[in-house]
Amino acid sequence: MNKGPIEDRLAIRELIEAFAAGAMRFDPDYWGQTWADDGVWKLVSMPEPVHGKENIVAAFVRVMSYAEALSMISFPADLVVEGDRAQGKAYCRELIFPKAGGRIAVVGCYHDQYVRRDGRWLFQSRFYEILRKEQVA
Repeated sequence: MNKGPIEDRLAIRELIEAFAAGAMRFDPDYWGQTWADDGVWKLVSMPEPVHGKENIVAAFVRVMSYAEALSMISFPADLVVEGDRAQGKAYCRELIFPKAGGRIAVVGCYHDQYVRRDGRWLFQSRFYEILRKEQVA
């Protein structure tokens, strides 16, 4: 269940939506604005978590380099806001169209920590869990 002020929960929802929009646009600057400077990002495909906004954005560029197009729909759940910190999950559905052809469908869940800095909510950490993945050649 969600807990905390509705204004903060809405701002976090918009943060999650901005992350997805930046990914779909392949726009590292826009996407990068969703992260705290000391953020941490971990995908299943990464051997270790990536630390720091600059490194996270560079990793995003590398990770996205194989894709021609991407559709990402994501929504928050279990948001708990306590002051300038929050935690929650963001479930997402991705359709990835690699440059080499085919299609990859992924259903996943981000386990998130959020932080408010200078009045804006940002990702402090995002750890991705794949719930189901299907690849069509």
